[in-house]
Amino acid sequence: MKWIFILLVILFALATLMGHSYLQTTVLVLLALALAWWPRYLKQHWSRRENLVFRLILIIVLLGSNFIFFRPGPKTSIYISDELRDDLMKEYDERVGTWPAGTEDIYIDTDFGKVHVLACGSEENPPLVMIHAASMGAHSWAENLAPLSDHYRIYSVDNIGEGNKSQLDNAMVYPETEQQIADHFAQIMDSLGIRRSPLFGASNGGFIAQCFAYQYPERVESLALFGPMGLTPLTGKSFMMLSVATMYPFQFVRDGVTRWALGESDAVIEPYGEWFNLIMRGTIPSVARPVPMNDEQKIQISMPVLLFLGTEDPIVGNAEIASEAARKYPDVRVEIMKSGHLIAVEQAERVNNIVSEFLGI
Repeated sequence: MKWIFILLVILFALATLMGHSYLQTTVLVLLALALAWWPRYLKQHWSRRENLVFRLILIIVLLGSNFIFFRPGPKTSIYISDELRDDLMKEYDERVGTWPAGTEDIYIDTDFGKVHVLACGSEENPPLVMIHAASMGAHSWAENLAPLSDHYRIYSVDNIGEGNKSQLDNAMVYPETEQQIADHFAQIMDSLGIRRSPLFGASNGGFIAQCFAYQYPERVESLALFGPMGLTPLTGKSFMMLSVATMYPFQFVRDGVTRWALGESDAVIEPYGEWFNLIMRGTIPSVARPVPMNDEQKIQISMPVLLFLGTEDPIVGNAEIASEAARKYPDVRVEIMKSGHLIAVEQAERVNNIVSEFLGI
């Protein structure tokens, strides 16, 4: 156990070195030394008890110094630098280039900041609202627009607090509770003039969609969920993988995390691999951790629910377990496919056919 802790301290020291926090690196290296080694001279001249007490005091002082003097200040932006934000926005615009001609940018003032929405399809059509996957963006529904845009006015929302064109007024203040998340989304729907519509949610967008459907069921015509968070608990491994990519900015680390999170399919990596890479390099999101809904909440979501699960999704986890967790929805249809986390992208053709049938178009 001691050596595991020493290894973690060394890895943290390496991260601070890469962040050019050299004094903190020195403190952490001294801490690792104090844990792993003790001078022979002191061992010979002090009693065992004296050595132990002094060593413990030194470790406590070094730990305290690290927490007190190197504690980061309040976060002022979700972006690590303006340059990385600009790179991300450039990639965003390139991704939007795959959307239909005439796609519009809509900006909405909310209680938490300005929310950006991509809109396409005739304004005469009924609305359909989409919420993107974690670390993606409103643009990431491009592969699913073809069967929908002739029948619906599509509104794809950039989740505020993530790297995209929505902007928090305060990087430390964002929708944190399920009620706040639902109320925030209701404010967006009100601003768009949408009373009721089908709602699509992928990954963290699926968690947001479930929160909204529970709090405002009268405003959701039907619910389509694609590898949604909030169905099964988010594992510690998920946090660890994304944290490692942020702390250790080696390209091979980010590539490994990208393949873990998005899967190996070229259908996903080619359009979104670089985007995900930039998200890891350039952002520290301010978003709520998705919490699984309990059975009593699921029972109250009475609208038709279409659920897509991937057999190779490391974030949602075992598809059969997730499917069983979804059985409490009164009207649910579950589709399990060979896919990673971004099932709507990786299996776009099959997904689009099933969605068209589900919506009756």
